[in-house]
Amino acid sequence: MPINPTTLIEPTAQAAERFKQRQLQDQALTAIGLPLNEDSDDRTRLFRKTLKATPGKNTDFVDISVAGFSQEDAKNNLNSAVQALVNTHKTRLAPMVKNLNDRLEANTREMLQATTEKARMEATLKNAASTARFEPSVVAINVLAKQDDLIRSLTTEQAALVDLRTKTDSFPTMLIDAIFVPVKPYFPKLSMFLTIGLILGAIIGAAVALFLDRNRLKASS
Repeated sequence: MPINPTTLIEPTAQAAERFKQRQLQDQALTAIGLPLNEDSDDRTRLFRKTLKATPGKNTDFVDISVAGFSQEDAKNNLNSAVQALVNTHKTRLAPMVKNLNDRLEANTREMLQATTEKARMEATLKNAASTARFEPSVVAINVLAKQDDLIRSLTTEQAALVDLRTKTDSFPTMLIDAIFVPVKPYFPKLSMFLTIGLILGAIIGAAVALFLDRNRLKASS
C-alpha cells in the first residue's frame, strides 16, 4: 500500500499462509475449471497437495510452487494460484481506493467552488476599482487573498491524492519472476527409483539366499 513509509498489503508470511486456505485454493481451482472436491478428480487432489508458498528472506517476495500432470497443467495451476492472491489483495485494497476516489471527487468540487468564488471576487474588485469605492475593494481583496490560499491548499492536496492514487495503481501484488516448468518431471525420478530398486533388490536377494541356504542345511542334516 503506497503509504509513507510504504507498507505491504499484508506481511509476506501471512500471504504465504493464504495458499493453505481452501478459500484461495477454491478460487484458483474454479478459475482453471477444476472441481473443488479432491476426491472426485486427481488433478484437484494434486493441486491441493502440492501447492506451497514460502516467504522470501529479507524480501517482499513469496516463492510459490505447485505440481501438475503435465507441463501445461503445472503452468496453469501456478498462474491461477498467483492470480487468486492478486485478486484477494485487490479486495483488501478496495476500501482504500474508494476512499481516495471519494476524496479526489470532493477536492474537485471544492476546487471548482473556490475558483468560481475567486472569479466573482475579481469581478467585484474590478467593478469597485472602476467606481472608486474603497471599502468594497478592501473586503474583496481580503476575500480574494483567502481564496488564493484555499486554492493553493486544494492544489497541494490534489497533487498528493493523485500521487497516492497513481502509486496504488502501480504498486499491486504481481508476478515478479517468470513461471518456470522444468522439461523433466520432478517425480518420479529415474535415478532415485533405480537406487531404491538396487538396494531393495540386494536386500531381498540376500534374504532369499539366506533362506535357501538355511533350508539346504536343514535338508542335509
